[in-house]
Amino acid sequence: MEFATWTSREILIASFAGVRGAITLAGVLSIPLLLPNGSGFPARYELVFLAAGVILFSLFVGVVMLPLLLQHLEVADHAQQLKEERIARAATAEAAIVTIQKMEERLAADTEENIDNQLLTEVSSRVIGNLRRRADGRNDVESSIQEENLERRFRLAALRSERAELYHLRATREISNETLQKLLHDLDLMEALLIENQ
Repeated sequence: MEFATWTSREILIASFAGVRGAITLAGVLSIPLLLPNGSGFPARYELVFLAAGVILFSLFVGVVMLPLLLQHLEVADHAQQLKEERIARAATAEAAIVTIQKMEERLAADTEENIDNQLLTEVSSRVIGNLRRRADGRNDVESSIQEENLERRFRLAALRSERAELYHLRATREISNETLQKLLHDLDLMEALLIENQ
């Protein structure tokens, strides 16, 4: 949430610095003068008076409170903050890359895992590439999430297409029912993993 890191002082400043009463006044003035039967709208002028009072009070409070709230306010240096974020991203990405490279070496040497080296290299290279792009500032969190969602959508579309082709192969009797069930089970597991990570 954007305002979660704001202090109560910053929230008060944002509240008092806003535009005063335009919507309140528009809403109150939109009340009709007369009812359909020709009589006056009950308490319309009292509503206008109350709205004007609220607007004037909020203006007065803003004029008095804003100078008090703005005293000794320290404005953050956004350039320094961005520099710190870049340094932190680079440091965390490098630490993650070293860990991934060590894990890749360990998995490649492990005979019990029995992982294809080409697959291992491909996956680790993709993850390292994402980390390097994020460290360079070329890939922020929002675009990373968008990339993951897009990849998930492509994978789900591919799984659905594979499932349809399996049913077609079974309908034309090119594969047996046992083969169909085994391959459908594999597709169901992959689809469950993709949907679970949404």
